[in-house]
Amino acid sequence: MAALFIMAVVFSLWNLTGAPSYQDDEGTYTAQAFSVHKGTLAPYTYWYDHPPLGWIQIAALNWIPMLFDLGDGTAIGATRYVIAAFFVSSAILLYMLARRLTVRIPFAALTTVVFILSPLSLVLGRQVYLDNVAVPWVLLAFYLALSSRHALGHHVFAGTCFAIAVLSKETLAIFGPALLLTLINRPRWSNRAFSVVGFLAVGALVLAFYPLAALLRNELLAGPDHVSLQEALTFQFLERSGSGTIFETGSSRAELLTGWLYFDKYLITAGLIAALVCLFRRNSRAITLAVALFALPIVLGQGYLPAMYIIAVIPFLALAVGVGVDIAWSGTEKLWRHHVGLKNPLRGLFVVALGGSLVLMSMPQWFEQDRELLTAETNTDWKNTMMWVQDNVSREDVVLAPYSMWHDLNSSGWDDPWSMIAVEKPDLDAQFDQVHPGSWRDVDYIVVGPTVRANIENLGLTRTGKVLENSVPVKTFGEWSINKMTVPLEELAVRGTP
Repeated sequence: MAALFIMAVVFSLWNLTGAPSYQDDEGTYTAQAFSVHKGTLAPYTYWYDHPPLGWIQIAALNWIPMLFDLGDGTAIGATRYVIAAFFVSSAILLYMLARRLTVRIPFAALTTVVFILSPLSLVLGRQVYLDNVAVPWVLLAFYLALSSRHALGHHVFAGTCFAIAVLSKETLAIFGPALLLTLINRPRWSNRAFSVVGFLAVGALVLAFYPLAALLRNELLAGPDHVSLQEALTFQFLERSGSGTIFETGSSRAELLTGWLYFDKYLITAGLIAALVCLFRRNSRAITLAVALFALPIVLGQGYLPAMYIIAVIPFLALAVGVGVDIAWSGTEKLWRHHVGLKNPLRGLFVVALGGSLVLMSMPQWFEQDRELLTAETNTDWKNTMMWVQDNVSREDVVLAPYSMWHDLNSSGWDDPWSMIAVEKPDLDAQFDQVHPGSWRDVDYIVVGPTVRANIENLGLTRTGKVLENSVPVKTFGEWSINKMTVPLEELAVRGTP
């Protein structure tokens, strides 16, 4: 465990702020976490898109890297150090969970090594996503549910941990049936009913805090002049545009699956096959169910599918590989018990086959992608753009900026979310019209990056699009630029300019 801990720390921290590129979602959760320090849930009006417990946990820790000036001097860079702590916790809990599933020590260690070195895990696991905060909680819930003591307290705490995972990122609720199967699929257990009731009751009680908070804020049901949990759920399940199907060429879902396979087709393929092998051992059948439940919305669904959805199943794919190898080893043991002369050749063949498989995975793809991640500097243009705005744009000007750099810019002298404005807000927040009656014409600058143009198109940001159309670049750094507004003559009268 000590060796695995050191390995997880090294790989999670090495070049942490150099790659991958900072994303808007990372900036959103970073800004919300820093808002918690000020006693609010978000810098703008909190909308019930996600439960806030995920970034509340980040807020409980992100003052530590800021205190010690870790990272590259940016808030989002410092917050990645907090996520690294969750990544390391997931790696160690995965080893402990494998051992509790009676996986042999070498194969339990293999499980964790695969999780740490997988390019898919390492790329997404270093970013400020709520899924990374939730994963160790769900792994801890499975670990407690498998407690050999059959202790009621362990199972009640498993329900609490699972509820915390769901309140950190609601998509992890899909693991609920697999966790319940883990709890009840235990032999020789006299107080099963007490544990199941305790698990469900306490878990439901913790989950109830979210709608209760909305009720106490008078935001449970839709109504005039306030956001509501009801409206958020309606949007997520009924109104949000879908990602198409994986069988539809060119759909967002198909492209997303292609992207996941690009980063690590070996772990995804081996994990899915190994999940079927897990059916041969009673205590590991919940892994099969967990992977199946997670894959079901991907294969059959048509609704919105976020890019980070895959994060939660990566440890279960790695766990399936470890358990599958352990089951295969047990099978060869049965063979050499009956054919003693084949013992050493079978063991050698098994080790060669396993080692060869790992080399095939690590050398061509894993090595190259991990090396790129640990050496690349993908945020240089982003940093130069942000620094130029801080040094050259007046604090009296109104600026639109992507969320990836919004908090750093807002806290560098603007200190008003309606002067330094996130690019989505002119179109998606009604308060923009109250503060800026001139609408998009009140904007002086817009910071343009790869995500800005995509968001304008995907989210239908017409006002932000107007700003971009009526602006010219004044400084460019690679794919990033700072554009200044040049309002057409016909708009000057509307703006009230003589």
